[in-house]
Amino acid sequence: MKCLFIDLASKDGVIGCITDAVVTSEDVSNRINDGELIPIVKGVLEEAGWKLSDLTHIVCVVGPGGFTSLRVAVTFANVLADQLGIPSAGVHLSEVYTKRTEEDAYWMHSTKKDQLFVCGGQWEEPTLITVNEIPCGNWMGELLEDHEKASGAEQVQLKDLTEVLPELVSAAGYSKEILHPWYGRGW
Repeated sequence: MKCLFIDLASKDGVIGCITDAVVTSEDVSNRINDGELIPIVKGVLEEAGWKLSDLTHIVCVVGPGGFTSLRVAVTFANVLADQLGIPSAGVHLSEVYTKRTEEDAYWMHSTKKDQLFVCGGQWEEPTLITVNEIPCGNWMGELLEDHEKASGAEQVQLKDLTEVLPELVSAAGYSKEILHPWYGRGW
């Protein structure tokens, strides 16, 4: 497997070339200009010694994240997978975080001043909640400072992303279906 991994959903995103190990990766901001994506991908592929035609799979983090970042990443993954005739998989940001810890913790992601997504405990699927509903307990994810304080707990220790990427892309559910951004609001 030669997989291109794309995460523009995280505030600390990454684009990487993955086999049974991370061949190469580049940290990217979720605020990259859409014109920067192709040069970054080309650079990562070049550093790995791969061409686009070498890719066998694509994994893209489909959300949550910034509206434009998700649209750019998912559209890019869909077009690339279609043109190369290879399968792709969309993974939720909560899956990425869950792979990065062995502790029992809530995954939380701030989305607005008064709202955030949560998964864990009573929330089996990522769910939009208000600040008043923030669970108390260990957490992982990306929270605003006010949301972090409201949780009343510390963030759990996370493994480096490069440690878990090979397992994450290996376990992804690939298909030739179109990926869709996940906004969590029924849009």
